[in-house]
Parts: sequence; structure tokens; C-alpha cells
Amino acid sequence: MPRTSTAPALLVTAVLVLIVAGGCQTYEPKPLELVGTSSAAWLARSPSDESARQFAQRLAVVEGSPERSFDPSDGLTLSEGEPVALVFNRRLRLARLEANVTRATSEFAGLWEDPVAGVDLEKILAGVSNPWIVAASIGITLPISGRLDAEKAVAGAAYVAELQSLAAKEWATRAALRQMWITWSAQVIRMELAEELVERFRAVSELARRQEEAGVLARIDANIFVVELASREADAMAASAHAKTLELHLRDLLGLAPEAPLRLVPSIVFAARSVDDEGLLASMDTGNAELAAVRSAYEVAEQSLRLEIRSQYPDLTIGPGYKNEDDQSRMLLGLSLPLPLWNRNQQGVAEATASREVARMRFETTYEHLASQLAIAVLEWRSGRSVREMLEKRVVPLADQQDADVRRVAELGRVDPLLLLEAIKSQYLAKVRLVDARATESVGAIRLDELIGPPTASSNGTQSVSEPSLEPVPQSIPEGVTR
Repeated sequence: MPRTSTAPALLVTAVLVLIVAGGCQTYEPKPLELVGTSSAAWLARSPSDESARQFAQRLAVVEGSPERSFDPSDGLTLSEGEPVALVFNRRLRLARLEANVTRATSEFAGLWEDPVAGVDLEKILAGVSNPWIVAASIGITLPISGRLDAEKAVAGAAYVAELQSLAAKEWATRAALRQMWITWSAQVIRMELAEELVERFRAVSELARRQEEAGVLARIDANIFVVELASREADAMAASAHAKTLELHLRDLLGLAPEAPLRLVPSIVFAARSVDDEGLLASMDTGNAELAAVRSAYEVAEQSLRLEIRSQYPDLTIGPGYKNEDDQSRMLLGLSLPLPLWNRNQQGVAEATASREVARMRFETTYEHLASQLAIAVLEWRSGRSVREMLEKRVVPLADQQDADVRRVAELGRVDPLLLLEAIKSQYLAKVRLVDARATESVGAIRLDELIGPPTASSNGTQSVSEPSLEPVPQSIPEGVTR
């Protein structure tokens, strides 16, 4: 076969090989780190890290409070703990990396299909001077259907929905941290009250023992104090253990190790941003993070249906090429256009239509559920406030007055240990009920805030505080958190 008959085809093949080799990425394995290395990074986390400080400043700007301070060196408060949780919470860190998958899809969606190269070699078996026929072609698909633009729209909507979902997870994490903080703080106060009660019971028990020895108090009555003291000591131990368990749960929500050097500052007071019924519902309509995420999911379903409809229309494929036959060079041009006669992507369109209706119903049912939860939260918050006000104004003052009266009688020398015991118990129970009522009211306020959505200085609606990044993340910043 003459050299001129195969040279163009071989040249085309060589060029294509070079293009493919130069444009494709190569695989690089990335083994998992050793457990010890990961544990060291976890143990090294601290609220004082610069990454947490920078995130706290970013959060303050997003929520319109740039003057908010962040100094955990003297103890971590609830307001300081929220940005720490947003930075280090393991579920949020994972969610940000998962959002990067959707972001990558969005950035590279709607690209043209790669051209298809073809080389055909034919040999004529009959005796001819040049039995070889060589043909080479390049198939290029022209997206005349508009499908690529629809793919971009779907990917973009999916990324926005992922960010809205991330924002909802961030807001839910903050609400969970607030409730856990209130629960832990209330338990710390109960523990302190239980320890104070033990000390007072110990003094009364000693008084009862002396009266028994003096023959003033019967043994059966004196044993009441022994049993009460032992019972209260057990309660104090249980309260202390529960407080420590709740603190570990708090550290887990914060994303910090149990052994991390950290002092949490208790607080059981949380004020709702708004308690007006009409204002709450209006704020929920526009600001609820979960509702915004479901609304974005509906937009994905809408764009997916548009894509399936555009996929009914064919794209044109052209195939310019070269052919050599009998030492004669020829230019080729092939055209290919599918005919939408039988398939017409009917299954895809039907499924996307049904999925859009599901997304619509999910939005409607989510709104109904949230509106009902808002009404329940308002009622629970008002009930908690009423109980707290009643305890503050009547029950606790009466218990304090009873304790003061008993002490005054005791100072006069007429000591009745049983009466003193009941007065101490009444005062203790009143204080515990007040702590519980205050915690219940604060949890109700947190729930109201959760339902109306996060405060924001922007009018663009709910958005994630920490938009994911595809760029490599410095080791000083947790995964997925941008500077």
C-alpha cells in the first residue's frame, strides 16, 4: 500500500491520542489518615482558634450585629458557642463537603458532548493495485434542542437547594445547641440547689440527733432526718452526674473533645425576638430555613421537568471526515438527527411531572406543619411565662417567708426540727420549680426563634452562613469553612 494512502489517517489518530492524553486528569490515591492523626486534630480544637473567631465575626456581619464580641478566654457563653458549633460540628462539616459535590455538578453542567473520532479501514479482496480504503471522521453534536441550558438550570437549582438545606441544618444546629445549653444550665442550677439542700439537711439532721440524745425527740422521728439526708445526698450525686453528662452532650454539639480545656458559662434566660402572632407568621413565611429549603427543592423539580421536556427534541450530529480510495482523497460530511416518533422521552417527562407534584405537596404540607408548630410554640411559651411569673410573684416569696419565719422562731429557742425540715423542702421545691419554669419559657422562646428563621442583615432570604468551597482548605480551618 502506498505511504500516501495511510499517512492522513495515522496522523489523525496520533493527534487524537495526544489530545486525549493531555486533556484528561490522572488518578492520585489519597489514603485515610491514621486514627492517631485524626484524634490529635480533634483534641487540639479550641473555641479560641482563629478560625472560630473569624467565623464569629462573619456570623455577626451576616446577622447585622458586627459589634458582637467573641472572647471565650473567660468562659464560653451561649452566644459565643453558636459560631463554635457552626465551625466544628461534625454533621455540618460533613454537610458542607457534601454540598461541594452539588457545586461541582453545577460548575460543569451543560458542557458539550465530546467529539467522537472514527477511523475505518477497508481492504478489497480482489486483485487491485491499491486494495486499501481509509476513512477518518469526527462526530460533533450540536445542542440545538436547548437541553444543555436546561441541564445548567437544573444543576444551578440543585446547588441553591443544597445551600438552603445547609442553611437549615446550620439553623437547626444552633437551635439544638440553645436548647441543650438551657437544659444543661438548668441542671447545673438544680445541682447547686441540691448540694445546698444537703448542707442544710445535714445541719438539721445534726440538730435532730442532739435533741434525740437529750430525750426531746423520739428515735423514730430522728430517723426521718437520717433517711432524708441520705436520700438528698443521693439526689445531689445524681444531679451532678446528669450535669456532667449534659455537658458532654454540649461538647459533642460544639464539635469539641470531652477533654478539651473549656469552661462553659451557664445561662437559662433566652428572649424571643418576636412574640406578636401576626408578625411571627409573616416572619415564618419569609424566613423559616426549612421552608426555604423545601421551596428550593420544588424549583429543582420544576427545572428537572423542563430538562426532560427539552430532552424530547433531538440534537444534530455532524461528522466531517476524510477518505482515501484508489489514491484519491475525498472530503466527507455526515449528518445525524434522531426522529422523535415513538419514545419522545415520555417516561422521563411523566416521572418529572409526578415528582414536581410531590415537591409541591411537600412544600404545602411542610408549611401546614410549621404553621401548626408555631401556634403550639406560642401557646407553650406563654404558658411557661405565666407559670414563671406566678412562681416569682407568689410561690417563691411565700416559701422564703415561711423559711424566714421558721428561722426566726428557731432563734427564739423554740426549735422544731420537723417544721424546719418542711420549710427547707418547700423552699427548695419552689426554687427548683422556678428554674424549671424559666427553662421551659426559654426553650419556648428558642422554638419561636427557630420557626421564624435566622436573623439576617440581607434581604436575599435564607442562605448558608458558610458557603462551601471547592478550593483546598487550609489545615487551620475546618473542612468546608471558607475564610
